[in-house]
Amino acid sequence: MRTVLMTTVLLLGAASAQMTIFQIPALPPVSAQPAVSTPAPTPPAPTAAQAPITQMPVAKVELQDVEVTAPASTGTTPTVASDDVGEVIVPVLATDKDGNPVAGVEVGWTVKNMGKAPLYVISSESAGASQNVAATLEPGATGTYTTVTGPDGLTSLLLNATASTAALIQPVTSLGEVKNLRSAVQSVDWLGTQ
Repeated sequence: MRTVLMTTVLLLGAASAQMTIFQIPALPPVSAQPAVSTPAPTPPAPTAAQAPITQMPVAKVELQDVEVTAPASTGTTPTVASDDVGEVIVPVLATDKDGNPVAGVEVGWTVKNMGKAPLYVISSESAGASQNVAATLEPGATGTYTTVTGPDGLTSLLLNATASTAALIQPVTSLGEVKNLRSAVQSVDWLGTQ
């Protein structure tokens, strides 16, 4: 306390002894002081996982296979993915004019069983996520499915058969019918018994 009183007397001097606390001039308002401009912080650059997907116009959609021949499946549950020898993945890739993958392209699939034994559509896949379909197409039957390409521009159907049969696969997008790498309609033939 003694230090505070002495400091006050030394700082205010004799003239201040005659002033009351209400007579001391006020400090100027804060807004009257010059403003200091602080630049806005720069947000960190997005990582690859956070980077937004830029939607480019799709220029080409193509089946990433040619006509496929596979052995008939030996599994007991043909509508469930099991990495059996008869399972066939039919991938479609959508790209822009520069060959970069395009996400979000809707693909309408028509799968027709052209053989004499059942054909199975196990699932569809896009962006690493599988969607169960578990459909059985009897001989002569046709099934339609819709998928959407993921960030890698790919989407696919997983098919299977337990006996000799054949599938005609006709994907369609906004650009029209999708052909395979030989510019032909995609087919899959399973070789086995029956």
